[in-house]
Amino acid sequence: MNRQGFGGAPSSINFSTGITGTAINECPPSDLTEEDLDSLRVELSKTEDEIQTLRQVLLAKEKYAADIRRQLGMSPLSNIKQNLSKGWQEVQTSAPYLTASATLEDISHSTVYVRTRESLSQAGQVTSSALSTMGVVITRRLAEMSTLSHTVSVPTMRNSSTFKSFEDMVGNVKDKVAGSMTNNGDTSGFERRSSRHNT
Repeated sequence: MNRQGFGGAPSSINFSTGITGTAINECPPSDLTEEDLDSLRVELSKTEDEIQTLRQVLLAKEKYAADIRRQLGMSPLSNIKQNLSKGWQEVQTSAPYLTASATLEDISHSTVYVRTRESLSQAGQVTSSALSTMGVVITRRLAEMSTLSHTVSVPTMRNSSTFKSFEDMVGNVKDKVAGSMTNNGDTSGFERRSSRHNT
């Protein structure tokens, strides 16, 4: 079998002996003559030189293209932006994206989605209102306690109705948060609060 050289001229090397995929560091087959081996070495050297020349040409072309882009005012960043924009446009026009978009639109118009959105909105408003009210009450109670602390000793302040009320409110919030997380329906938090009020 004759091999074409890079320039298109047939090579005079005969590969009929069938060099198989052997290890790279393995010795050449013994049935090749010294002349064939020399010819192969020359061919390899020429091929490696051509590869190096092609790399240099490619590098020169890349530099030339970069120079043209710079002259056009296209920075590497704008090139990346352009590629990303083009890629995003391709994604938006792809069949999977269009299908998913249509599905999401159908979901957003479904009654379950609308009800859930409304319920979450109402829950958020109620929670916000409750936290706001609690903040006002805490601020007021702290202000009352600070005026008490200037006039009354600590043991007397602890027995005052303001302190007890504040303590109960903080205990209620703690019990609701901790109770809902650990008790899961256990009413021991309620029992503790009611026992505090009875004493």
